[in-house]
Amino acid sequence: MLTFISGGARSGKSSFAEKLALESYHKHKDGNLYYFATSVPSDEEMEARIARHRGDRGEEWQTIEASLHVKDRLCDLPTESTVLIDCLTVWLSNRLYIGQAGWETIMQEVSGWIQTAQARQLNLYIVSNDVNEGIPSSVDSVASYTCMLEKLHQYIISSAEKVYQVIAGLPVKWKDD
Repeated sequence: MLTFISGGARSGKSSFAEKLALESYHKHKDGNLYYFATSVPSDEEMEARIARHRGDRGEEWQTIEASLHVKDRLCDLPTESTVLIDCLTVWLSNRLYIGQAGWETIMQEVSGWIQTAQARQLNLYIVSNDVNEGIPSSVDSVASYTCMLEKLHQYIISSAEKVYQVIAGLPVKWKDD
């Protein structure tokens, strides 16, 4: 099962996604519970934030650092595990600017996540930021990034069974197949 959760910065989307994934894990009790962290601890503030998030999640979660190569890590998991990828927005930045990946490679990789999740019967939760709800950027690189992210959102949503948007801590369900 694929669930997509989006929202603005600090909207509560990650907490909501963690709650959904934990509930699914407890309900099915198959596989394990994984948190794929896409952030790179680049400074003291980010390191403290990562440590706080790990502490908040608790010991049930197994954290996997996946700043660039998510699909390879998904392939290593036991079938029927529950996986939360947090977040697509940061992963895309990493692939574009650290990994120097092009659009076709990025689309192939995300498609591979979905195919791997289906083949391995993973309960996959993908979290992402809504970055396109303000005034469009006049900076070409920002506009291009926003366009890519929105295309990824649309692609993931087309395959997702459930889609939520979190606004000020309130989840809105947009799709439930």
